[in-house]
Amino acid sequence: FGATNLGAYTYRTLVKVSIELLQDSAFDLESYIRRKMAIRFWRGMNAHFTTGDGSGKPTGITAASGGAATGKTGTTGQTTTIIYDDLVDLEHSVDPLYRKQARFMMADSSLKVIKKLKDSQSRPIWMPDYATNLGGGFPATLLGYPYSINQDMPTMAANAKSVAFGDFSYYFIREVMGVLILRLVERYADFGQVGFIGFMRADGKYINVNDPIKLYANSAT
Repeated sequence: FGATNLGAYTYRTLVKVSIELLQDSAFDLESYIRRKMAIRFWRGMNAHFTTGDGSGKPTGITAASGGAATGKTGTTGQTTTIIYDDLVDLEHSVDPLYRKQARFMMADSSLKVIKKLKDSQSRPIWMPDYATNLGGGFPATLLGYPYSINQDMPTMAANAKSVAFGDFSYYFIREVMGVLILRLVERYADFGQVGFIGFMRADGKYINVNDPIKLYANSAT
């Protein structure tokens, strides 16, 4: 056994709202602000959990140091593309034990590229979820695996680690005490405003024993 330390990086956000807006709003504006601040926190943290370099921030899944290993690199010319065989190679670069709970993860623009791919029998490798949209059937899959859209994953470009595959339960996130939001009534009173300041502490690290997650890297040229 080794040891991995999960720390707690502090995230902070501030929103200032006019007193008039708080008084005249027809709905619970404070609750709305709190929800939006929580979304802002998670968007910021998701970017770090995906591409963070571990310097003053969490170590992301695609980090050069501490991130997942490359399971497949595209051949020359595939700077913005991927082929069917590469996806199969990426799948089989992960140990079968970890493929039982595996899924793909990529940006939406990468999924758009993959949707156009066909196997040797001209069959799309992306299985649509028509039946699910009608209230039954099965969700869309890629090579039989589910997938997640993560807009913080690098888009396909030279050397980009654009597609991840594996068991993402091996990426650990430590969230400390959730979101803390304070209402600042007096600080901005001379401007006729109320401040809402939020804090959140979290860290994330990939536990990469036996490489349960692998990455596809686009070609350099």
